[in-house]
Amino acid sequence: MPEVVLASGDEASGLANMLGTLLAQNVERHPEKYRDFRKVNASVVFDITDLGSAVTLSFAGDTCTVHEGAVGRPRVRLRTDSATLMGMSQVRIGALGLPNYIDPAGRAVLQAMARGKLRIQGIRHLVTLNRVTRLFSVV
Repeated sequence: MPEVVLASGDEASGLANMLGTLLAQNVERHPEKYRDFRKVNASVVFDITDLGSAVTLSFAGDTCTVHEGAVGRPRVRLRTDSATLMGMSQVRIGALGLPNYIDPAGRAVLQAMARGKLRIQGIRHLVTLNRVTRLFSVV
């Protein structure tokens, strides 16, 4: 079974706690997400501009370690505000396991990208980006 570990333990920030908890609960509630969890095998940074905070999720097999700040060389880096981050979790997963950018939540994500509110470094790593999107989707 997958394990989400907070590298800072009890000293973890609210952002680290929130992302770690959301990830753990999603995989627990939706066992089909376990396959994506195991296959990410990369680091992903969430840089939240309005909080002035960043968190790195380092996926390795059955474990995801949540680090404070940008750690190492992430494959994907998402830079956005907290409202857009929460909106990203509302993106539905459609046919073939791909994010649905046609419904309102998906269009809001695309609009955030077009307006520069969401910047993605490493977007060429679409497989990783799609897996992480599926892991964090709560709908």
